[in-house]
Amino acid sequence: MKTHLEVALQAARRAGSYALGAERNGMLSVRMKEANDYVTDVDIQVEQLIKDTIRLYFPHDGIYGEEGGESGNVQSNRWVIDPIDGTTNFFRGMPNYTISIAWEEEKYNPLVGVVFNPRQNELFWASKGQGAFLNGQPITVSSVQDLSQAIMVLVPPHRRRDLADSYFETMKTIFKATSDFRSFGSCALELAYIASGRIDGYYEQALGYYDMAAGMIILQEAGGIVTPALEDTPFSDHYCDILASNAHLHQALSLLIA
Repeated sequence: MKTHLEVALQAARRAGSYALGAERNGMLSVRMKEANDYVTDVDIQVEQLIKDTIRLYFPHDGIYGEEGGESGNVQSNRWVIDPIDGTTNFFRGMPNYTISIAWEEEKYNPLVGVVFNPRQNELFWASKGQGAFLNGQPITVSSVQDLSQAIMVLVPPHRRRDLADSYFETMKTIFKATSDFRSFGSCALELAYIASGRIDGYYEQALGYYDMAAGMIILQEAGGIVTPALEDTPFSDHYCDILASNAHLHQALSLLIA
């Protein structure tokens, strides 16, 4: 696991440097994969760079990437990659995009996670049982226990407008019970922000697992909780409804969503 973490950190740093260079050059090719779901040439190039780095050390590991899908032996263990989480932020010049890399032996139970925000030079990482870190310093979730004091991340399902009405009803309920809410445009970053105590909870629907895998283990190692938003909707590779929190607020948020 130590070597997997070291490789993930190396890959994230290389990918972040590449993305920054491409952003500065300003020559980005952007296309829409589906409604409100964009990809750039840099997403694809960064994913390949991460894969190449992994293959140098683990040539037979499985890899599941947002852009390239599955390769290698994904039945034994796999890397889960979102090359640029927050692609719209990236090509619109906003700083909240991340490189997200996780490794797991069992699906939906990541053991290693790295989330790198290159624009702000913030590198979050964790491995199972070893704690969570930001730029080498240990991080923990907030101590907020009162919902009325909580800052939430609430993100409408911009790729699934059919879910909007029900989501906005729940969003209104959570908003009335809490202090305020934010949306940063990168699930991985939002989970890392809960892990570092900057925000307290997060509810979103219709994510891909690659959006959240690395952030999950970082948050868990910082003392937080990540679960499916509803018990009857378990995580899958292509669809995840997520509830994440600093642990103190999880039960109360679960009741609001239910």
